[in-house]
Amino acid sequence: MRQLHDKPVLESNSQQELTTIPGPLVIKNLIENSRSDLFEEAKTEWELVTYIPNDSEEFVENCELCNHRNYIANWLIQNPNTNALLKVGSDCIKRFIQFAGTSSQTDSNVFFENREKEIGKELELKVSYREVIATPLPTFRVANRFKKITLELLENRGQVHLLESPEGRLEIIQTLFKQQNPSKKEQDHFQWLMSDPSSLPVQKETKKFRQIHYKEGSTLTRRSKVTRSTLSSSKVYQDPSKKYD
Repeated sequence: MRQLHDKPVLESNSQQELTTIPGPLVIKNLIENSRSDLFEEAKTEWELVTYIPNDSEEFVENCELCNHRNYIANWLIQNPNTNALLKVGSDCIKRFIQFAGTSSQTDSNVFFENREKEIGKELELKVSYREVIATPLPTFRVANRFKKITLELLENRGQVHLLESPEGRLEIIQTLFKQQNPSKKEQDHFQWLMSDPSSLPVQKETKKFRQIHYKEGSTLTRRSKVTRSTLSSSKVYQDPSKKYD
């Protein structure tokens, strides 16, 4: 259950803040699924497994720790001592779970927030995979962002070396992009993007504005033109940091 800690009202729009004091249901559910009978010890036994979006068949509507309604996603956590699994909300993780290997609740929350950001980037890559790799004719902007995020995640995980071999690139496609059976063509496109971008066909974005006549009820309109080019000839590719940073 979601508990609230009342603070003195200093302004008319002051809001209540979530407390880190666990309620009876949180204590009961956590201890029942942990080795320790002490809540402060039991909360340190857990590891983060994965993220479950609300459109997944595995998604549950209520947090299995506090029973509060989940709207966006579940986070699956596991206790390696008992093999218990719980699908919980991010609020409960930040308040009641100190992941194994972290030194404090603050340290645990930093780890969790970094993992949240990684998950967001992984989802972006999964969505844009079709446009960039599977049926490529992406724009310079999309291709560069796909490459930048891929390299960033691989560097964070110490896996950049996987780009050096066909087997390693296949592992990246399967684990990072969640594509279990990529075609030979997809593997070639990924190799081109990461090592020889001039080989990957892309679109060059140009814009041509037509004269605007202002009159009552009119709206601003424009036309765009798309031409074929190569990634390596793009100024965005040559200095992508200025595009995204």
